[in-house]
Amino acid sequence: MSFNLRLALPSHPRFLPVVRAAVGELGAIYGLTNEECLAVTLAVDEALANVIRHAYGNRHDKEIEFECLVNEKQMEFTLLDQGEPPDLARICGQPLDEVALSGRGTHLIKAVMDEVCYEKVATGNQLKLVKRLPGK
Repeated sequence: MSFNLRLALPSHPRFLPVVRAAVGELGAIYGLTNEECLAVTLAVDEALANVIRHAYGNRHDKEIEFECLVNEKQMEFTLLDQGEPPDLARICGQPLDEVALSGRGTHLIKAVMDEVCYEKVATGNQLKLVKRLPGK
């Protein structure tokens, strides 16, 4: 059975628990383990926090469009914003070290998700995250 969830949420961190709850529950419904649900939820939460922090410069008066499409094969999350576009060189190229406090979220997202795609589209900045589901 397929599922589609669309939200238009303010760029304020207080709305992140709404998305976390939905992502976690959907992961459980579609067969992810508890550990996988937590990891996917954290990756999506980090992606949203990055939009708030980097694309919108911590402004809370903007909007983020969030969509989750789930079918028997995968969970696909799409985030769309109209903020500053990401610097792809910094997203992809920052090495992890023991001193740096920033940049860990992107590594986490890439480690957890099966596909990560940043794209500039006509309506703004789009991030797609895909998590393949366990086979039956």
